[in-house]
Amino acid sequence: MVVSIRYWDREPWIGYLRNDVLPLFESTLTVLGLWRELREVAHGRLLSDVVKGIPSLELVFVGGTSPPDRYEEGSLALIYKYLLGTSIKLREYYFLKQHGKEPKTPCTAERTRVVDYIDHIHTLLERVVARALELGLLTQDDIQKIQESSVETIRETIARPERISEIFVELLNRALGITVAYNEYTRFVWHLRKIPKKYIAELYPELLKPEVFEFVQRFLGLSEYIVPQVEDPEIRDLYTIYSFDHATEALVYYHDRTTGLAHGRIDGLDGIVIGEYLAGKLPPSHELYKTVGGCLCRVNELIWGLFRFGDYLRLVATGEVPDPLEEWKKMVKSGPPTLWKLNYPSSYEDLSILDEQLPAVLTGRAELVVEVGGRALYVFRRW
Repeated sequence: MVVSIRYWDREPWIGYLRNDVLPLFESTLTVLGLWRELREVAHGRLLSDVVKGIPSLELVFVGGTSPPDRYEEGSLALIYKYLLGTSIKLREYYFLKQHGKEPKTPCTAERTRVVDYIDHIHTLLERVVARALELGLLTQDDIQKIQESSVETIRETIARPERISEIFVELLNRALGITVAYNEYTRFVWHLRKIPKKYIAELYPELLKPEVFEFVQRFLGLSEYIVPQVEDPEIRDLYTIYSFDHATEALVYYHDRTTGLAHGRIDGLDGIVIGEYLAGKLPPSHELYKTVGGCLCRVNELIWGLFRFGDYLRLVATGEVPDPLEEWKKMVKSGPPTLWKLNYPSSYEDLSILDEQLPAVLTGRAELVVEVGGRALYVFRRW
C-alpha cells in the first residue's frame, strides 16, 4: 500500500499534474460548459424555437424516444435527461408532430446530482491548478490549451449530440484514474492527510529531510495539526500529527449508537451526516478547502460519491461500472477504529488509545478530527 513514487522530486509532480489532474480538470470544464450552454440556449424556451437556431439539439430532447412518451433503453434523450437534466413533455411533442404542427413544447435543463458532483470536483481542481501555477509547476500555456480544447469539444457536441457518451466515458475514466485505489500520487496525498511523524519515518523517510518537507509543505499545504501535550520530547515528536485543511474541525450534535453515524458540523458545513460526507456525499454548499492536499483528498471522496450513481452511469458505460471506494476497501488491511471519541492527547494513556486508532486513520477507514474547542478528538468511520 506504500507508494514507490519520487515524492521528493518536483518533476514527477509536474507529470502528475499534467497527466492526471489537468485531464480531469478539462473533462469537468467541458461537461459543465456543455450543461451551461444547453441551459442558456434551451431552458424555458419552446423546442420549436430552439431547433430553428440549432437543429441538432432536437436529438438532445427526443433522440431514441417514441410515441406517446417512451424513452427507449439507452436512448440519447435519456442520457441527456439523467446526466444533464434536459427534458420536454414527450407526449405533447408527439401529439403536435402527429398533427403536423411545430413542437411548441417547453424545454428544461435542470441541474442534476451528477452535474452537482462534477461542479464540486471542478471547483476543487481549479484551486489545485491555481496553486500549481503559483509555484511554477504548471504554465499558462498548459491551461490555455485545456480551455481551447474544452470550447472546441462543447461546440462539436452541440453539433453532434451523440458525442455525449464519449465525453462522459472519458470523464469517468479520468476520475477513476486519479482515485486513491489507482493513483500512487493521490495515495501519497491521502496518507499524509492525518499522519503522525512516526508513520512518516516508517513509510516516507525522505520527507524527514528539511528541503523535502518544505517542498511538500509549500505544494500540498501540510502542517502541524495535533501536538500531544506530554512531557517527553521524543514521544511528543513521534506522535505529532500533520494534516492539510481537510476534515480538521467538527462538532457532533448527535451520535447514533445503533448506526454509528454522527450528525453535526464539519469544516464549517452544517447539518451533515459526517461519516457519509467523508465517504463522498455532497454537502449543501461548496467545500472551503484551499490547500492542494485538502482539495485532492476531497476530490477523491467526491469521485467515490459520483460512482454511486451507477444506474445513471451505465447509460454511457460498457460493462459493469466500477466502484472505486469498494476497490480501496479491498486493498486496505486496517481494522475498524475501536472508539469514536477520544481525549485530546495530554497523557501517555491518551496517546496509547490514540495509537490504536491510527492504522484505520492512515488508510481512510476512519478520519481523525479535532472537536471544536480542541478538547477532544473524533474518530469518524467511513466504513
